[in-house]
Amino acid sequence: MVNWKDHSLLWNQAMIQVMDVRYNKMESKEQLRGYRLPSSAFIYSMYGSAQVWLDGNVNIVSRFHILHGGKGTHLDIEAEEEFAYFLILYKAALPQLCRRELQLLLERVHPFQLQYAFAPQYPIDLLDKAKQMLKEWEHSEALEKLHVKILFYQFVYDLLRQMYRQGIEASKPDLAAQVIRYLNDHYRETISLDSMAELLNYSPQYLSRKFKELTGRSPIDFLIRLRIDKAQELLVTTEATLQEVAASVGYPDLFYFSRMFKKYVGTAPGHYKKSMLIKEKVHDPANEGLKSSIVNRALQRYIDSGNENHYQYREGGEQLMFRKKKLSMAATVLLCAALLLSACGAGNTGNGGTSVPSPSQQSISEQAPAQTPAAAETTRSYTDTQGNVVDIPVHPKRIVMQGNIAGDFWALGIEPVGLDHRFIEGKETLYKQNNPAEDIGFPTNFEKVLSLDPDVIMLGYMMEKQYEEASKIAPVVVFDQAMPLKERLPVIADLIGKKEEAAQWLADYDRQAKAMWQDLLAQGKVKDGETAVVLIYYWDKSMYLMKKGGLADLLYQADGLKMDPAVEALHPLGDSPYISVTEEVMHDQLIGDHLFVLYPSNEDAKATFDELLKTPLWSALPQVKNNKVYFVDTKLNYTDALTSEQLLDELPKLIAQ
Repeated sequence: MVNWKDHSLLWNQAMIQVMDVRYNKMESKEQLRGYRLPSSAFIYSMYGSAQVWLDGNVNIVSRFHILHGGKGTHLDIEAEEEFAYFLILYKAALPQLCRRELQLLLERVHPFQLQYAFAPQYPIDLLDKAKQMLKEWEHSEALEKLHVKILFYQFVYDLLRQMYRQGIEASKPDLAAQVIRYLNDHYRETISLDSMAELLNYSPQYLSRKFKELTGRSPIDFLIRLRIDKAQELLVTTEATLQEVAASVGYPDLFYFSRMFKKYVGTAPGHYKKSMLIKEKVHDPANEGLKSSIVNRALQRYIDSGNENHYQYREGGEQLMFRKKKLSMAATVLLCAALLLSACGAGNTGNGGTSVPSPSQQSISEQAPAQTPAAAETTRSYTDTQGNVVDIPVHPKRIVMQGNIAGDFWALGIEPVGLDHRFIEGKETLYKQNNPAEDIGFPTNFEKVLSLDPDVIMLGYMMEKQYEEASKIAPVVVFDQAMPLKERLPVIADLIGKKEEAAQWLADYDRQAKAMWQDLLAQGKVKDGETAVVLIYYWDKSMYLMKKGGLADLLYQADGLKMDPAVEALHPLGDSPYISVTEEVMHDQLIGDHLFVLYPSNEDAKATFDELLKTPLWSALPQVKNNKVYFVDTKLNYTDALTSEQLLDELPKLIAQ
């Protein structure tokens, strides 16, 4: 039952703004289709008869009938004979500082969004006020606009009084049906929760909460599933490219479309199309009737200007309402039948009841993959080293890794699908038991990454805008690849679901390293308390002292060689892990019983390094005189687990030479 006391209270407290007053005349059999009310509105028929649909619910209207619909209501009219009516558009809102009780009452009752249609007992007074409003509205002076507002209040007062006396029941619009209809009509466009809430005259929070109560999912989730459903149809029934399909369902960004598609369907769009085409090789007559919807039909919209005066237009620019002549009686019968079926599917709006989704709406819900408890357990929330919170698979299968620690994955029995091959070139012997992943290039080629269909992308370092680009394809996790192996491997293992394997690998590594140093001590190759220093040499003759990472980490283990206090006191400039060394200061910085030299095994580096070996400064180094210099290929200086294992095997051989 309508509580007229509540309605009167809200009308009395609301700030009212008349947005437009129009008079429209339609010829016999003329149609108005797809007009969405830009604000709350009264429709008052002057003469003639027509069928009028409010959100798909049909009303048979003759002279002196009044209809009301809220902002966002979908209006269709079909004139049975010449039909004339007034359209009075208005906006109502409570003052911002009104009592909380009124705000709650507005959410519960919202008289400005109600839908109703009836024939008043005393229509002439209402007709006179509508005519006066139209006459005054045609003047631009502020005084006449004030008079329109006064007349509007009188119109509403008389209308509500007659509704009360006649026992007219108003019904709340089916919010879920309104949203679903809007999304079906506009899924190709950019849509946000805020824009839908504004269109339907609700707060975003209320719209989202009520829609989820009625459908079990959020409006945006419903939109995504609807778009993916449409995309699946296009992929199977057209020859459109992935970019064309993406754009036609509202995703101009192909990377983001592919990520959404995979999330909801379980496979990339290209793979889906191929698999479905294989299935469709068996002739199915039912598929012959499917038509492509990739070409946008003409959509009707309204302009929302700063003063909130709204005008309908077609894509060609024609203002006011879009009309078209009825082509045939058969077309009308089919159209009416479709609309009546839609109305039945949308549910009865009487008594504020909620609706049952139409068959087309149900198919959307049923075809979209539901988030079952079992499915929910396949992902988890993860916070990376940059503070980004992202949902990642519990056990990712297709990993793209940007960085130089691929050996961490291989040591744990995981084969990435994409890597930067710069970091594995020339290491065929090191990775001979593995099948290197495809090359993602440098800078990272994200089209290539997209083609690999990853379920997670791991970034050991980041370049400008890379996180944004990668996030359009798959969940992205950022980590610091420069962390020491013992700190980094548990992080990697946690990401890929290999915690136990990582713990076991580290325990085995420590045991083997300890055994190696004990063997070297027993053989007399090193002595207890001896020191070591690490120099890295580049082809351009630049030299750096290394205190950590790769080879240094293994040398300076608890059971290994020590770092001289003079070397320990040296510190790099800035964030660099390296300390610059020149020929002039070699004797002051390269202090240690053993000198380990890292240099690239290429011709340029070898040529310049040979020049250094011939200098008196080099020959005078204590380690050179004592034959305690060891040359190590820089390929063995990576900090990943697999390289560390290889270095563990090679180091005793180097020292024994």
